[in-house]
Amino acid sequence: MIANRNKKLLIQTNQALEAQCKILRETYNANEALYHDMKNHLQAIYFLAEKNHDTQILEYISQISHEIQECTPYVSTGVDIVDAIINHKRQLALEKGISFEANVELPVNTGIASDDFCVILSNLLDNALEALIRHPQPDSSLRLTIRRIHQFLLIQVTNPCTSNISVVTSKPDKRHHGWGLKNVKKIVQKYHGSLEYKVENHSFVVTAMLFFNQ
Repeated sequence: MIANRNKKLLIQTNQALEAQCKILRETYNANEALYHDMKNHLQAIYFLAEKNHDTQILEYISQISHEIQECTPYVSTGVDIVDAIINHKRQLALEKGISFEANVELPVNTGIASDDFCVILSNLLDNALEALIRHPQPDSSLRLTIRRIHQFLLIQVTNPCTSNISVVTSKPDKRHHGWGLKNVKKIVQKYHGSLEYKVENHSFVVTAMLFFNQ
C-alpha cells in the first residue's frame, strides 16, 4: 500500500516536471521568435513615426506588448514545481473557458518539500477544474491564494458552485482519486496543519494550512 502511494506521488511529481519542461520550451521558443522579429518591429515603428501615424504606432505597440505578455509566465515564485503546476493548470483552465486568478506570496525557505507542494496543488486545482468542467457556472472562475499567516502557509482554492455539493469525481478510477485526497490530508498532517472544505457565498472553498519554521 505504501509502495502504491509512493508510486502515485512520483507520477504526480513527474507530470508536474514534464509540464514545466513543456512550458519552458514553449516560452523559450516564443521568446526566441519574438526577439528575432524585434528588429522588424522597431523598423515598422520608426517608419510609422516618420509618417506621423501616431494612432497606428499606439496600436502596433499594444499588439507587441500583448505578444510579450503571452510569453511571460503567469506566476514566478522561484520554486520551480509551484510555478510549473500553477502555470500549467492555468493554461488548462483557459483552454476550457475558465478564468484563473492566482494571488501567490510564497515565503522563501518554507521547508516544505517540492513533492509535497506538487501533491497538494495538483490535487486541489484538479478537483476545482473538474468541478467547473462537469458543472459549468455563470461565473466559471478559479481562484488560488497562497500566503503566509504567522507561522502557517495558507493554500486556498475557490470556485463557484451550487449550494448542494459533495466531493465527487467523474474519473474512471475513483479509488486513485480518493488516494489523491488522502495524500493531501496526509501531507497537511505531516506539517501539523489542517484541511477544511466549506461552501460559502455560493463558492466551494478548500483551505490547507501548513506549519513551517523560518
